[in-house]
Amino acid sequence: MGKEEVVVANAFSNNDNLNWYSPEFLHLYFACFIAFLNSAINGYDLSLLGGLSVVRPFLDTFAGVGAKEFAPADNSLLFSLLQIGSICGCFVCYIPMDYFGRRGGMITGSLFIIVGALVSTFTSSLPVFMFGRFVIGFGVVFVTTSAPVYAAEVAHPIFRGRAAAFYNTGWFVGSLPAAAVVYGLSYLKNDLSWKLPVALQAVFSGVVLLGSFLIPESPRWLVSKGKIDQAKAFLIKYHANNNPDAEIVAIELREITESIEDEKAQNASSFSALVSTRAARYRMFLMLCVAFFSQYAGNWLAGYFQPQITKYFGIVGEDQALLLNVVTGIISFCAALGGASLVDKFGRRPYLFFGHVGYSVWYFLIIVCLAVYYQGDSPEPEKATGPIAAGIAAFVFLQIFAINYSICWTPLNALYPVECLNYGARAKGMAVCQLLINAANVFQSYVLSYGINAFRWKFFSFFLLFNALAATVVYIFFPETKGRTLEQLDEVFEAPNIVKASLTAPVLSADVATAEKA
Repeated sequence: MGKEEVVVANAFSNNDNLNWYSPEFLHLYFACFIAFLNSAINGYDLSLLGGLSVVRPFLDTFAGVGAKEFAPADNSLLFSLLQIGSICGCFVCYIPMDYFGRRGGMITGSLFIIVGALVSTFTSSLPVFMFGRFVIGFGVVFVTTSAPVYAAEVAHPIFRGRAAAFYNTGWFVGSLPAAAVVYGLSYLKNDLSWKLPVALQAVFSGVVLLGSFLIPESPRWLVSKGKIDQAKAFLIKYHANNNPDAEIVAIELREITESIEDEKAQNASSFSALVSTRAARYRMFLMLCVAFFSQYAGNWLAGYFQPQITKYFGIVGEDQALLLNVVTGIISFCAALGGASLVDKFGRRPYLFFGHVGYSVWYFLIIVCLAVYYQGDSPEPEKATGPIAAGIAAFVFLQIFAINYSICWTPLNALYPVECLNYGARAKGMAVCQLLINAANVFQSYVLSYGINAFRWKFFSFFLLFNALAATVVYIFFPETKGRTLEQLDEVFEAPNIVKASLTAPVLSADVATAEKA
């Protein structure tokens, strides 16, 4: 290892005598927390409808008095409108991020979500409620695109991976209150049982809206706008404990500046640049894989649709379904925290590869148990003739799947695409990734409703096969991104063999003593 690499290894070493609890670092943690809350916004919004869909007053208001459930078409549209709104937002969500800063994206999205929540709360008309859902979805894509980018760009390189990984665990900080509030208020048996949970969608957005004015802007965005002195001041204050002579300041500033200047010279911030080079096309291929692999693993059955499908496991009753939704969320949240805390230790590739292998195993066991429960046939849930223990076992395996998913994909869903994208493509690339995710979910919301109605439990076989395919693709094509700065990852994507280059020892994890002898 050369002298320059030794300097870099020393500069990014965890033994720099930094005070991780100084006021500057506490402020940086607060900035990451504000970004973290944007994931909570998404978790609350997406989880809310799954619980409300079995609440009697909500069904009476929007599905018709006495209706057991929404008609399949209305049910699919209700669940997909959030994604449809997000798809529309994907075409413009990068604008405030690129022109007004990463905080600008969070502020813009929060405003839309607050408006949508208020519209949905004060109506008893299904079309107006749907419009509110659309507006919320439009705003959600602004915050889910800008927040993980912000967290990755402001975090100290030592904990960038964990900071961005913990970002997506915030999904449960939103989904758990959604499930708990719906469960607790379901006993009211009046319109407050659904109006209060819907109105609370505005709470997280309100905190983000106010908090965004109290946190610093991304140093990478500052450099891109020619505000070098402000970017340097950020690095001195938040990455070096106000030490202007710290090596990390000069190294980070140089890497950021050189990378952004190179990208500007190549016009790398245009949409055409997303597919103009081999490295760019590889990155877009990974965005496509992230979108579909993370959403089609079977997590919708264990999350958004769980209150509706518990009957297929022999679990009946509104109260049971809502309570299990809360319990599942708590367990999955703990699993996600554990996964996020270890993501820098084990790396991204092992998480994703063994994750998908595990998903296939759990869905195989679910299918076997349900085959026993339904005696190989697929009748109505109430007509199952097998032992109830088999249905309960299948439900347990679904919960194990949820834990497995929370450990592996939940931390990486936002972290991995941010790391794979270079600065010039990061805002637009994340917009494309969100577009693909939401398009996949719109399709899935219709397919799940109709597929489960048509094929019952046999439809679960799709997830078994899909996860086996995903594991194969991850092993062959997904590079490792841990242990390097965002700028150093650009070199990996320019290598002839991207996966092989990513598996070489990164500078950040180098043994400095050995390097000095070399």
